[in-house]
Order: sequence, then structure tokens, then C-alpha cells
Amino acid sequence: MLTKEQVWELARTVHPYGVKVRRDLHQNPELSFCEHETHRYLATALQELGYSFRAGLGGGTGLQVVIRGARPGPVVALRADIDALPIQEETGLPFASHRPGVMHACGHDVHTAILLATAKALWSIKDELPGQVVLIFQPGEEKNPGGASLMIRDGVLDQPKVDAIFGLHVEPFLEAGRMAFGEGPMMAAPDELRVTIVGRGGHGATPHLTVDPVLTACQVITALQQVVARNVNPFQPAVVTIGMIQGGSAHNVIPDEVSFVGTVRTMDPELRRLMPERIEAVVRGICAAAGASYRFHYEHGYPVLVNHPEMTALARQAAVDVLGADKVEQMEPSMGGEDFAYYLERVPGTFARLGARAHDDAAPYGLHTSRLMVDESCIAVGVAYYIQVVQNFLTTGSVTP
Repeated sequence: MLTKEQVWELARTVHPYGVKVRRDLHQNPELSFCEHETHRYLATALQELGYSFRAGLGGGTGLQVVIRGARPGPVVALRADIDALPIQEETGLPFASHRPGVMHACGHDVHTAILLATAKALWSIKDELPGQVVLIFQPGEEKNPGGASLMIRDGVLDQPKVDAIFGLHVEPFLEAGRMAFGEGPMMAAPDELRVTIVGRGGHGATPHLTVDPVLTACQVITALQQVVARNVNPFQPAVVTIGMIQGGSAHNVIPDEVSFVGTVRTMDPELRRLMPERIEAVVRGICAAAGASYRFHYEHGYPVLVNHPEMTALARQAAVDVLGADKVEQMEPSMGGEDFAYYLERVPGTFARLGARAHDDAAPYGLHTSRLMVDESCIAVGVAYYIQVVQNFLTTGSVTP
């Protein structure tokens, strides 16, 4: 088993490689399930490192690497997501996105760089591993049905049978060199709501001759906030957010229809089951009062992400081993969604936060923004953590006493 100094020596050795990978990917982002160039880049890189792998997974752009140690033992998996977002980059970086309207605004380029650099590091110690390491390069984290569900369908947890899985996500509000962990429900189930209000259009000067879907939609959207305020226990997290409204073509015309789209996020399975029923009741009642009709669509997204207590303790200890206890924090629950939850429904594991804020950045931009910046020193931290968590799990299979 490597010492802390040896882990860091290995992580620092592959860090320049990880930075190059990150910048290559950052310049060439691809949207969910369209990561064809990324797939080719990763396949070439893995071949150059000496690995064999399964390609074309998860809808066509996912890859799986199995690192077999010299001795039999447990199987641990590490995962990175590879897709980008439909956002126009405004960072001004010299390696900014070459693709208009597409950006790695959620840090998946960093996640992938960390995992590929970890693959490079593990190659040098693979013959010392008492077990197997599965590396999962997963497409489509940002889009239903979630690439994790498709990778699972294609057997990444069964060929070989995975005993535990670990993942991480960059956190731009947490200083680089730090990590955060939490057990239990940590991220929400993100569901999608789509509603079309159907009225009767007409001239804006004669609203009494119409059934105004604009006014009706406004009343519905306002009333939907009462679903959380008056139907959900104040101690239970829930969010209803309407993010887009579409309707109308002129300032003096009342349209026939108005549509809006939103997200509904919950942490509790029973509340999640209740939300579409309560939301549609609000839509139905207000439309009936206005004389309008409606079309209603509610789509379930990823499940709640629940970190396994024992694996969270093991992962936290791995971070303490390489960073020190003063650099490891308690993770706060988030209403964000994450398809890593699908893996955690199948095998024990945990999903951690990796600090990515530069020490001198007093006002960082958040994830999913056009100005997201990442301190690339976090790549070495991620690699060191992954090496240590692999060692800790393969040598104990549980929390180190």
C-alpha cells in the first residue's frame, strides 16, 4: 500500500497530463449523447496508456475500463461524466470552447481528466492491487434518461460485479485543496413539468371576447408556489421552479395557447409521488375557473442520490489520509440532481464534492454558468483521492479501523 507521500508523488506526476486532457476536452465540448469526438479522444488515450476497454456503451459514447490487479479481491468502480451543456462560454480562457453555444459549464471536463489521469497513475501500480478497479466514462449526465441508467443497462456494474462505487463533482464555491462528504440523501430527485394552457385568442382591445391563456398561465404559476408553501412539511425540502414561458406573437394579440416548463425537486419518495397530483389539481382548478383547458405532462427524472454511510466514512477517511482532517468538510444537501444516484441504488458508494475555487477568487461563478472557472490544481487532488480510496477499499472492503 502506497504511503501518503507516494500517493502525492504519483498524483503530481500525472497532473500535467490531467491538465492537458482537461483543456483538450474543454475546447471541444459535446452535448449529452452526442459525445462522439470525446469518445474517440478517450479511446485513443486509453489505447496509448496500454488499456483494453469496452466502447460504445450507454447509447454509443460511453467506455468502461477494467484494471485487474495481480491478486484476486474486491471490485471498486470510479465514474466520470463526459457531456457538456448548451451554454455560450464567456470565460475568456485561451482554451475556451471552440463550439458556439456549447460549454463544459458543469466541470465534466475536469471529472474526465481526473479519471483519465487516475488511469495513468494506476497503470504503474496495477500489479500491486488486491482486486479490480472499474473506470466508467459515462455520457449524458445532463439529460434524461441519464447516461448512468444506460451504462448500468450495458453491464458496467456486472462485468465484473462491482462491490462499491465512488464519484466526485467539482464545487466552485469550495476552495481547491478541500473536499466535502455527507451520508444519506444528498441530492434531490429532479422531475420535469410541462403545461400548455389552451384558451381562445383575440384582439388585445377586446379581452372580454377571449379566454386569455396568458393571464391564466400567470395565475397558475403563482399558485404553484403554494404547493410547496401549503402542502409540504416546512422541514421537508421541495422546490417548484418555472424556468421557461412561451406564448404570443404580438403586443396587441391574445394568443390561443401559452406553455411553460419547470422543474420539481424533492428528497422524499412519498412527497415525490404526491407532487404531480397536487400540481395538476392547481392547474385544473384555475383553468376551470377561467374557462380554459390544458395539456399536462410530468416526467420523472433521476432518483434521490443517497450516499451509503459506510462507504462515505471510507471515502472521507481516504480524503483525510491525503489532505488532512482540516481540509475535509461536511457536505450540505443540495436540491440539484445527479444521475450517479442510479449507481447508488445498485451498489454501496458515495458521491463527494471536490473544491475547485482558486484561493484568490473572492466571487466565483457557479455551475451551469457561462463564466465558470476551475482551479486546475484540483485535478491532482482528485487523482490523489481516487488512488487512496481505491487502496482503502481494496485492502479493507470497509472502513479502516
